[in-house]
Amino acid sequence: MTQRLRNRLLKTRLEPWLALCENGIVQIYGPYPPSQGRTRWRLQVYDPATQRKISVTAANRDDALKLLAQLEQEVKSAKPKTVHEVLEEFLEYKRSVLSKEHFVLQLGMKLRQLIPDVTIQSITPQKAESYYLAETRRVGKYGVLKPATHHLCLRRAKEFFAWLVRRGLATSNPFSGVEPIGRVNTGKLQPRESEAKTLDALLFAKADAGDEGALALLVQLYLGCRPSEVLALTVGCCEAEATRIYVPGTKTKNARRKLELYAPVAALVQRHCVGRPVSERLFAANLPTQPSPNWMYKRLHRYCDEAQIPRICPHALRGLHSSLALAAGATTHNVAQALGHANFSTTARHYASPESVANGRSKNFAAALHSGGPSAHLDNLLAALPEALRQQVLSELGKS
Repeated sequence: MTQRLRNRLLKTRLEPWLALCENGIVQIYGPYPPSQGRTRWRLQVYDPATQRKISVTAANRDDALKLLAQLEQEVKSAKPKTVHEVLEEFLEYKRSVLSKEHFVLQLGMKLRQLIPDVTIQSITPQKAESYYLAETRRVGKYGVLKPATHHLCLRRAKEFFAWLVRRGLATSNPFSGVEPIGRVNTGKLQPRESEAKTLDALLFAKADAGDEGALALLVQLYLGCRPSEVLALTVGCCEAEATRIYVPGTKTKNARRKLELYAPVAALVQRHCVGRPVSERLFAANLPTQPSPNWMYKRLHRYCDEAQIPRICPHALRGLHSSLALAAGATTHNVAQALGHANFSTTARHYASPESVANGRSKNFAAALHSGGPSAHLDNLLAALPEALRQQVLSELGKS
């Protein structure tokens, strides 16, 4: 604010409004022409919080417009940034880290739900605590948010304010002392080894009969990929007779990796790729866009019912992959790398069973499921099925 304007405001007893003006809270109305019995033009400064107002006058209309422009410029330049304004800059920064725009938009949505659009300086540790407490009680699509969901929101808020502090846009991180509420249920229900072999046999038989849903689940099981990563694969991701698969990744840059595929699965994938353009999606190519992970959920549940084993989710196949790979002797580093994790702590916390982490040696995942060689693979798998289911599968394959 210019010294001349400041002096004029002080002369008209606007000192209490100077701080409000610097915080961008006041509203300015006018200029109004002289009323009856008056000769000066008038501007009105209004404080919405207290509903108090005071007038500033000018000798003529031109001076009043100049005064208005000065006041508006001062309010605009002094107005502090709000959380949601700065959030756009933070999301731009995250675009260099996250692999897809979908994750950036999802992050922005979560932070806007947690933190209201108030000025950054107004958020105290007490307010941060109250925002998080409200989030733990928020009702989402499937009821009250689970601890894993609001714990993630809290971590994102801490990361956001740490970034603000580094940028000099905040003096401290009000969320740093907020403790997460509730206990997170880590890991997914995994099938027992006998159930895994039964499911594996059924998936191979279905895939051999041309069922692409079964083949997609086999690829996930043997590579340890996320459902969305499997559904994002293209024909061009398969190299050297499909024994090596390039996974573009769906979360961070750590998720981009090349993985070796078990030979019998690779043979099925290679057959599925014959004569198709490299840019075409490997699975669900008949759909206009990549389907959601629910595409794999529904199919896996149907196969579990058919194999007469408890229903599991596709993420459980990632857990099964890591557990059996560790039990068979793969190193923790290699398992974490295969799952697209930056370090093994994430793998151990959410996917691998405690027993497999404790008992890892140095073999390979496929050996944990199969004792025979690839040539006898299908016969060994069929032998693991219950009699009634084996006859059904043999019938579908046209075998006697």
